[in-house]
Amino acid sequence: MQLMVGASLFREHTQIVLSKEEVGDNRDFLEHNFMITIAEENDAVRLIGSPCEIPKVRTWLISQGFKVV
Repeated sequence: MQLMVGASLFREHTQIVLSKEEVGDNRDFLEHNFMITIAEENDAVRLIGSPCEIPKVRTWLISQGFKVV
């Protein structure tokens, strides 16, 4: 029996969405220190990476005081 995994679960493990204002001056640091792609959408920024890299990014963001869900 195969279980189907929903796209939303996959996205939660491969990207973090923050406002442009939140990312601010940290964008260069994130791009240079993590293997991620940063995509801008209107007022949001998507930090996109592998399921191995995104937890590292999330941990760093939280250590810097970001509210990451």
